[in-house]
Amino acid sequence: MRTTLILLVASLFADLVPQVPAANADRSGILTNVQTVKESTIAGRKVVRYTHPSLDLWNYEKPQCDYFCLVYPKTLATGKVPLRVILHSAGGGGELQMTSKLNKDPTNLVAGTDESSYGLYLDCLDNKATDWWWGYRPTIQKSQDRYKNELCPTEKRLLATVDWVSRTFPIDSNQVYLSGISMGGSGSLGLGMCHGDIFAAIAVIVPAGVEHVQFRMQNGQHPEPPPILNFSSQSDGWSRGQERLIADCQTNHYSMVFAWGPYGHSDNATVYHAAAYEFPWLSIRKNVAYPVFTNASTDDSYPGFMNLTAPQQKGQINAYFRWKNITDTARSFVMELRLLKPGELHKPVDAPARAIADVTLRRLQQFHVQAGKTYKWQLTSGNLPFQSGQIQADAAGLLTIPKVKITDTPIQLRIEFD
Repeated sequence: MRTTLILLVASLFADLVPQVPAANADRSGILTNVQTVKESTIAGRKVVRYTHPSLDLWNYEKPQCDYFCLVYPKTLATGKVPLRVILHSAGGGGELQMTSKLNKDPTNLVAGTDESSYGLYLDCLDNKATDWWWGYRPTIQKSQDRYKNELCPTEKRLLATVDWVSRTFPIDSNQVYLSGISMGGSGSLGLGMCHGDIFAAIAVIVPAGVEHVQFRMQNGQHPEPPPILNFSSQSDGWSRGQERLIADCQTNHYSMVFAWGPYGHSDNATVYHAAAYEFPWLSIRKNVAYPVFTNASTDDSYPGFMNLTAPQQKGQINAYFRWKNITDTARSFVMELRLLKPGELHKPVDAPARAIADVTLRRLQQFHVQAGKTYKWQLTSGNLPFQSGQIQADAAGLLTIPKVKITDTPIQLRIEFD
């Protein structure tokens, strides 16, 4: 009788605990034999280049040696600090991109490293035959059946390196961010979107393809995906498939701020999209819930690949929304929602004063949602309720509040058990 009861309780808890897929569980192993090769100072910051041999469990066809560069914060803090993980473009390697950005553009959105963070610059150029396109083209694309439920060697190496840095240095594990331009953007989407248990958020500029991320996300077996900040261009020959990515995010309630313009394969996004460029993606934490906005009335219509005649040749999706968590307990959840306020950005933006959007909650911490259960929700402004109702959690255990009215005056969304 006691054994039966234990098995029954275990079964009930198994339904409530997110199951980590095999591809994520078989991740990387512990990086060993890491050697310091060179120490230098760039733009007033300490930089160390490390090398290490490949591990047998990564399953490279032949042993190889790789390197990575670590940029220290300009001033070392007493507590734990964020980690910026940067994947380079096809135009260079890890050290080249690091040196270029630290010397010329240290505040670059996705290739720079802010002075209060560690910056990890990974490389896939030295062993291009196996690692190029961050493992997708030379490995995954040629053996899709094998790697459908297994990480490829390059992916394992990258995650092992992130893990080693996080263990070795005072890194806040809830503030690890992934970013890249072009090929680095493609790799960031492919590596990061299915690893929301590691990365708090992702930012990419003109990602060179969506095949990697779509391959990794196809079976739906992954932790909560991190929010994405994505700048692409309909006039970029590498932007094919961005329509599918937008549709996938809408359908599956993944969080993505998306902005575009006729700037081709370049990083000129700031010229068009201050609201998106100043989106506070580096304030998103892995241990704090976030909202997903879909079907927003303030969204523009993406023209589509090489459509240079559609009306909205520059536009955005979700760039105007901001939020703040208030309460996340076992019995209730409260979040503040708002639009950009006039004058909030460094560059003037003609932001809307009101929006209507569906709001889905992700990364809830203490407030656990069960599929099929009903919950009460209420919207208040100045402590006065103006919208309320009941909502049933979907099969994935997500709560989506329909047609939420949001303005530049903060409102509060409250969720409770019915």
